[in-house]
Amino acid sequence: MLVSGLDITQRKQAEAELLRTLAREKELGQLRSKFVSMVSHEFRTPLAIIQSSAEILNDYLGQLENAERKDHLQSIHKNTQRMAALMEETLLIGSFDAGEMEFKPTLMELRTFVRRLVDEVLSATNRRCPIKFSLAEMPAKVQADGRLLRHIFANLLQNAVKYSDVGRLVQFEIECTGADIVCTIRDQGIGILEADQEWLFDAFHRGRNVGDRPGTGLGLVIVKRCVDLHGGKIKVYSKLDEGTSSDCEAA
Repeated sequence: MLVSGLDITQRKQAEAELLRTLAREKELGQLRSKFVSMVSHEFRTPLAIIQSSAEILNDYLGQLENAERKDHLQSIHKNTQRMAALMEETLLIGSFDAGEMEFKPTLMELRTFVRRLVDEVLSATNRRCPIKFSLAEMPAKVQADGRLLRHIFANLLQNAVKYSDVGRLVQFEIECTGADIVCTIRDQGIGILEADQEWLFDAFHRGRNVGDRPGTGLGLVIVKRCVDLHGGKIKVYSKLDEGTSSDCEAA
């Protein structure tokens, strides 16, 4: 009896690798499509406002009151900042994907750092919502990466303000739990639909109830990447029309 056999292990491995490659290409294609859609949508509005204000200043400068000139200049400044922030978020994602962001801890005064950051967020959001900050007893200095913490706290605080009605309180608490430091940011905003919560950390995904609030869908992705680099974890709890709580924990 003559028996012949063919080892198909390599062929199956090649087929599996091909399927993984095709799936990755499909995913990248979808991300590119979402990116183009986001850019065209999020950049169109500020560009139109900048162009309109610049044309008005150019054509009617001598006829405008000082207050009107100031309003148009502020509009140009505000929307230029908005576009710069959009570009920064996009470049950050590229840095993460390229492996260029690293965890570089230093000894820092957390209380001073956070208070300064809260003041910056209040200023950037025109004090739309009050932010109540509380810091439990802990060492005067801690080991942390200030650059990563800035991205984490700034994004979460700005989201809390953006998705809350004017004047609603945002709470920011930091405490020690054993060897871990836990940071919690709570708002009383619009909340997140349950169906959207599983996509919170997917690039370019935005909740269906955000309305006309501007955004790229990259903020929480950046937060998650920064928390991961810090060796921590993040949990988000939310109920529609009741608000959102974000808990970040790191050793």
